[in-house]
Amino acid sequence: MDGGGRDESTEDPVSLSHKRQAYLPAAIALLALVLFGLALIIATKGSRPSGCPSCNCAGEYDPDIGLLTQGGNEEESQNELGFGLSIFIMTLSFCIVASFLISEHSFFNLPDCLSYVFIGIMIGLILRLSGISATAGYALPNQEQFFLFIIPPIIFEAGYSLSKADFFRQSGSILVFAVVGTIITALFWGLAMYLLGICGVSYNFRLWEALTFGALVSAVDPVATLAIFNALKVNRTLHYLVFGESVVNDAVAIVLYHTFAQMIGSSRPHWYVPIFSFVYIFAGSVVIGVLTSALAALFLKHLSLSKQPTLELAFYLLMAYVPYFLCEGFGMSGIMGILTGGVLLAHYAHPNLSTVTQLSSNYCFKSIAYLTETFVFVYLGTALTTFNHSWDSATVAFAIVLTLASRAANIFPLSRVVNEYRGTAKIDAKNQFIMWFSGLRGAIAFALSLNFPGGNEVTRRVVISTTLAIVLFTVIVLGGGTLPILQLLRVEGAATASKNQNHVSHLEGRDMDTFAAGQEQLTPDERRKGWLERMDETYFKPWLTNPADVANQRSTAATFQRLANLSGEGGEALTPHHIGSMFDAVEEPM
Repeated sequence: MDGGGRDESTEDPVSLSHKRQAYLPAAIALLALVLFGLALIIATKGSRPSGCPSCNCAGEYDPDIGLLTQGGNEEESQNELGFGLSIFIMTLSFCIVASFLISEHSFFNLPDCLSYVFIGIMIGLILRLSGISATAGYALPNQEQFFLFIIPPIIFEAGYSLSKADFFRQSGSILVFAVVGTIITALFWGLAMYLLGICGVSYNFRLWEALTFGALVSAVDPVATLAIFNALKVNRTLHYLVFGESVVNDAVAIVLYHTFAQMIGSSRPHWYVPIFSFVYIFAGSVVIGVLTSALAALFLKHLSLSKQPTLELAFYLLMAYVPYFLCEGFGMSGIMGILTGGVLLAHYAHPNLSTVTQLSSNYCFKSIAYLTETFVFVYLGTALTTFNHSWDSATVAFAIVLTLASRAANIFPLSRVVNEYRGTAKIDAKNQFIMWFSGLRGAIAFALSLNFPGGNEVTRRVVISTTLAIVLFTVIVLGGGTLPILQLLRVEGAATASKNQNHVSHLEGRDMDTFAAGQEQLTPDERRKGWLERMDETYFKPWLTNPADVANQRSTAATFQRLANLSGEGGEALTPHHIGSMFDAVEEPM
C-alpha cells in the first residue's frame, strides 16, 4: 500500500488471525463481567410486577395525568435505580469493546449499530427471563427525558460535524428531499394507513392520529445511515445527499409531528391551521438557532475567554444547548433549533475558540453523541424483549410496506425534478435506488412514538410496537442488506473516479467567484453556494469571527510543547493534574 499506510486486506491471514485471537480473551472477559453483574442482580433482587402498560419499567402509570410515577419507598427506588444503571453502563462498556473489535478487525460486514441492537436483545432476554425487567426499567428514561437528554446531543453533533462545503454544495437537492420529500412521505403513509383502517384491514386510526403516525415514521435516522455509509465508504455525492437529507429530515419530521399532534382532539380545524403551525414552528426554530449561535460567536469574539480554557469550554457547552430549550419554551422544535445552532456554531463560534477548546469540545461532543447513540440502539433491542407490546400483525405488515412505498413516492419523483436543475451532476438510477434503500428509521421515530399524543392507551401501545417493528426491520434488513446491494449494483466507492464525482471534485478546488463568472456547467446548487460564500466572506465572518489569533495560537502551541517536554522528562506518564495545570495556564507567559 502506497504512502506507508497499512492495508489490512493484504496482511498475512495467519497474522491477522493471531491478532484477532489476541483480543478474544479481553472480549470474553468483558462479556463475562457483564453476565456476572447481571447474575448478581438476579440473585439479589426479587421479581416485581410492572405497572406501566407500555414497558416493563417499575413505574406505575397514572392514566389521569398520563405520566409514570415511581412505586415503593424512596430508598427502594434508589436501590433499583442503581442496579438498573449498572446494567446499562456495563452493557455500554461491552458495546464500546465490540465496536473496537469490529472496526479494527472486520469480523463482520455489518455496521456497529446492528451489533448494539443484538446486544440489547440479548440483555433484554436475560432480564425478561429472570423476571427483573422492572429493576432495569428504573434506568430507562421516560418520554420527556428521552427528548431532553438523549436525542439533542445526537442531532447537535450531526450538525456540528457536518462538512459545510459538501453540504451547501448539495443544499438545493438536500432541502428538496428533506422538506418536500418528508411531507410527501408523511402524507402518503398517514393517509394510506387511515384508509386501511377504514377498510377494516388494519388498526383503525383517526385521521390526525394516522397523519401524526406518518410524520414520526418519516424520520430517517442519520446515525444508522452515517454508520453504514462510513463503514462502506460510498462516493461523496451519494454520502452527502443521503446523510444531509437524513439530518434535516429529522427536524422537519418532528415539526410535522408536532403540527399534526396539535390537531388531535381539535374540532374541525381550518385547512390553513396546520400549514401556519408548520411554518411558525419551522421558521421560528431556525431563527432562534441563528440568533443564539450569533450571540455565542460574538461573546467568544469579544470576551477573550480563550485565556481560560475551562471557562471557555463550559460557556461553549452551555450555549450549544440553549437553542433547544428556548425553542421548547416557545412551543417550537428544539431539534430544529439545536440542528441550526450546531451548524452555525461550528462555522462562526468554533474559530473564536482557543486550540485547546477546539479540540476538547470536538471530542466532548463526539463522545457524548456516541454514548447516546449507542444507548438508543441498545434501548431498541432491549425494548423488543422487555416492553409489554400490543402487536397487531396486519398493522405491522402494512406499516412496513407503506414505509417502503412512501419512501419510493418521495425519492424517485423528486429525483427526476432535481435532475432537471443539476446540470451534468445527475443523480443516476443506481444512486436513486440506494437513496430509497437507505431510508433507515431509528432513534427519532422510536422516541416520538413513546410520546404519542391522545388519551387512548391502546392506540399508543399499538403505535409504539409498530414503530419498533419498523425500526428493527429497516436497521436489520435494510441496513444489513446495504453492502450486498452496493456490490450487486457496483455503486462507485469513495476512491472511484466517476464523471459526476470528478465534476464535484473539480469545483472544490476552484474559486467560486471565478466559476460564477466563466463556467456554463454550474448547477443552481453550485451558483447558490457561490452567492452564499460571498455573503459569508464579506459580511458574516468579519462580524462574527476573529481574524487568525496568532498570539493565542503561539500560546497554545507553547502549552503543547511544555506538555511534550514534561512527558519526556524521566519517562513518566502525564497525570490529569499535569495536563490540567498546563491548559489552565495558557494565558501565562511561556
